[in-house]
Parts: sequence; structure tokens; C-alpha cells
Amino acid sequence: MARIEINLLPAELRRKRKGFTFDKSLTLIAGLFGALVILVLAVSVFQSMKLKALDNKIAEAQRKVTEYKNRIELVDALVELKDKLLQRMSAIETLDENRTAWVRIMEDLSRRVPDYLWLSLLKEEQPPAVTVPDSTVDSAAQARAPEPPTNRVTIEGHSYSLNSLASFLIQLMGSRYFQNMDLEYVKRAEIKEHKTFEFQLVGDLYYARELESPKTDTSAHDLASQGQDKGYQINLAAGRE
Repeated sequence: MARIEINLLPAELRRKRKGFTFDKSLTLIAGLFGALVILVLAVSVFQSMKLKALDNKIAEAQRKVTEYKNRIELVDALVELKDKLLQRMSAIETLDENRTAWVRIMEDLSRRVPDYLWLSLLKEEQPPAVTVPDSTVDSAAQARAPEPPTNRVTIEGHSYSLNSLASFLIQLMGSRYFQNMDLEYVKRAEIKEHKTFEFQLVGDLYYARELESPKTDTSAHDLASQGQDKGYQINLAAGRE
């Protein structure tokens, strides 16, 4: 049977039931917080993807830098090799142009090297070009025959005695190729426990044309005898040791 209950207490004495109700402000705050969390997560994911893409680009750039670096090194090596080849070709062309003159030069020099003396270096250098205005050049100078080409030459070597070096200098005085030879220095040196004198000569090298017969060229022995007959003497005691 159905049970019917009737509350006969006055209204002020009746117990009120408390129900669970939501506050609108709390609901709004919770919604905003949830949206903020979602936004932060979305930004974080987006930044992570962006950083990953940047890392991939950096890795690709580093790979390209390494590849380009290798190519640049290869290009630099090829350029250096090209410069060396051009220098050698230029030297060969220069030697070929003055091939006859150089044969005479080396023959002349070899004949003038005395005993107990040997050469270790023969270096030729072109002097810097000097441009002269046309106004300063007179007609007589222009009509004058061109002088043979002149370059600076450096000769280095060793000698067992100062007399041999003095004889070498005397013999060079009669050369038509080596002119104005000056003694830059002479100093003591030791080669394989043998005491020698190391020297350096600097002067002018003339590419004289073969206008004279080789028979007119004086040999080293003739020059040495002439130097002794005429009393040539070069004092090398002031050389640096």
C-alpha cells in the first residue's frame, strides 16, 4: 500500500533540503582555464614542430656548408695549381725566349768559377718598371739604340778560401753578362765538418746579343793570370763571420 506522509509542523520549523547548485562565475573561470590550457598546449606543439623544422634546416645548412667547404678547398687547390703552372710556363717561356743567351751565360759563368769554390744559387729578378713621361724623353734618347735587357742577379755559394772568392770576383769583371757585381756578405760556415766561407754576390745581368764571336771571350784562366800580372787584389777580411 502507498505510504502518505504529511508534515504538520509549521513552515518556520520545517527542515529545508540543500541541493547542489553551480555558480556561474566558477563555471566561467573553469571554462577560461580550460581554454588557456588548450591554447598553451597548442602553442607548445606548434613551437615544437617549428623547432624541429628549424633543426632540420640547420642540419641541411650544415651539410651544405661542409659540401661547399670541400668544393671551395678543391677550387682553391686548383687555383693554386693553376698559378704554379702559369708561373712555370712563364719561366719556361722566358727561358725559351733567351735560350741562346742563357747557354752563353751559363758557359761564361762556369768558365769563371775557380778551384775550391762552388755555387749554390743563381737567382734572377726583374727590376720594377719605371714609367717616364714622354715629355722628359728627348728625341736623341728616342733615336738611340735600345740597350740589352738588364735584370738583377744574385749568386750564392761557398769557398774553401778567400783567395778563391777573390779570384772569382776578378774573373767576373771580364764578363759581358755579369756587371756591377757587389759582395753583399761573406761569413764563415761549416759543411760536413769542413770550414768554408759562404758568400753572396748581387749585380746586373745583361742579355747581351751574340754580336761578338765566342773566341773573343776571355777564359777564366786567362783572367786569373791577367789579374795576377796586373796585381789585382781584393781584401775580404772585412767580411762578416
